[in-house]
Amino acid sequence: MIREMDSRIAAIDLNGSHIIRDCKAMLVFLRKQLIELKALTESTLFRDEAEEISFFKHHKPTLLGQLIYFHEILRIESQRPIGDDELDTYYEKRQEEQKLFFDRHVAFFQYYRSGATYMDKYYFLRGKQENIVNMDVCHLDDDSAFSTGYDHLVARIMAMEMLYAFLSVKRTNLRNGGENMSTELLKVKGFYKWTGTAIELVEIVYGLSEMDSINNGETPIHELAAFIGTLLNIDIRDCYSAYTDMKRRKNVSRTYFLDKMQERLNKRMEQDDDKEQKRK
Repeated sequence: MIREMDSRIAAIDLNGSHIIRDCKAMLVFLRKQLIELKALTESTLFRDEAEEISFFKHHKPTLLGQLIYFHEILRIESQRPIGDDELDTYYEKRQEEQKLFFDRHVAFFQYYRSGATYMDKYYFLRGKQENIVNMDVCHLDDDSAFSTGYDHLVARIMAMEMLYAFLSVKRTNLRNGGENMSTELLKVKGFYKWTGTAIELVEIVYGLSEMDSINNGETPIHELAAFIGTLLNIDIRDCYSAYTDMKRRKNVSRTYFLDKMQERLNKRMEQDDDKEQKRK
């Protein structure tokens, strides 16, 4: 289900002229997927609390987050003004709305993005939220068998992060004369596509950010991910989820790709040294 969703999303050009049509098509597809997911939970019992927590903390929000994301893009693009200056201001105001959302939920956002688990049984097991007073997680799903409330909040966090990155790319394109930034770069450099995994590229993005190597480290992670992803034709706007997955690695290094890169680069230099020694 998730793989099919990713495949469909990868085929969409969110900088293209058919964005509204494509968003509507994705909404139809994602609603159908959500209905199927709900039917699956009705017919299949979770093995234990850990599986239920994983479902409402990760699996369902991944799908629901995309549904919210494309719904927001459709709303924003359907109401966009004419004129580059007006459009940039319009996009900026939409980003301000997202910043307010994160400010309002800063405690939960930090809990979720830190990979913490100590409140998972309250947040992501059904029937544990009888005394919820947070209006953003109250009554979001009439069927309490398919929602804890907080799964919806996680989905909104995912959607707002992706939407902020989407709008950042839109605004960058406007500042470059309305041209698609990636298209203009590719006209000069040719076609380049990231052929590794998304999480491997996210390792590089976080590494660049921590080294303050781009704009002196002042560029937010989601904007940096949007830029690099656009340049290399891969969607890594949900970089925070990938980062959380990196932190949860148990059997391999949490920076496996960067470690492997360092190992191979050192090996290459050692081989070059050997060749130079043999020439002498």
